Amino acid sequence: MMDQAELGALFGGLRTTVTIADENYRIVFMNDLSVAHYAKGGGAALIGTDLLDCHNAASQDMIRQMYARYQGGDLTPTRYHEDKGDGQGKSFVFIPLVVEGQFRGIAELIWRERAELVFEI
Repeated sequence: MMDQAELGALFGGLRTTVTIADENYRIVFMNDLSVAHYAKGGGAALIGTDLLDCHNAASQDMIRQMYARYQGGDLTPTRYHEDKGDGQGKSFVFIPLVVEGQFRGIAELIWRERAELVFEI
């Protein structure tokens, strides 16, 4: 897995939340928007913690199933949309990270319905 500086250089300019967890569910990177998004849950202090500890039992099961699918070779990103009926819907995508043919974790991206995704280099 890349170090914090490399991940920051790669994902820092993406105007959506980016959270990366390794193959052992450990959160290894959060961009500034992710830190702000998860501020109530600990923000930057979540880096180094277990991704599963941030979720309820049902979500933990879904995450484990997603990891198992990726480890089994199905690398189709996982997507879903959350709409609480207040016009503040969010879209989520979980992208498997593969290094030299081996599953090494996931990148979680979250954006609001009308947000633009812009990558600045």
